[in-house]
Amino acid sequence: MKTTNTITSRLFVAVTAFALIIGSLPKEANAQTGTGRTTGWNPVSTKDESSCYNKALPIMEFLVNQGEIQKVPDWAERFTQGNNAVFDVICARNGEVKVDLICFNSCSSSAMSLRDKIDSLMQW
Repeated sequence: MKTTNTITSRLFVAVTAFALIIGSLPKEANAQTGTGRTTGWNPVSTKDESSCYNKALPIMEFLVNQGEIQKVPDWAERFTQGNNAVFDVICARNGEVKVDLICFNSCSSSAMSLRDKIDSLMQW
């Protein structure tokens, strides 16, 4: 009887885990349907990652102060526009900078034009 209970409980755990995995698949698929664009890597006057962030983040703060984007709490290099668009500042070790735009569902025209504006601001 003890062997039957052990097999039954392990089988129950396996089936439950399988059901949870299958149940989460549609959510994972939907999370990957976002669209977006990137500014591409911009060669700038900085020569290392930290000095790149020291120049790029104040540019993004300027856009926050203008009311065009909002800061994401606890993420110095991540900003949002509404509930749909995320702007992610990335600096390479050699000092180059790019800003990725990630939209959930489709990107609005204002997010796309702001991405173009950010691209022009990230030239120093």
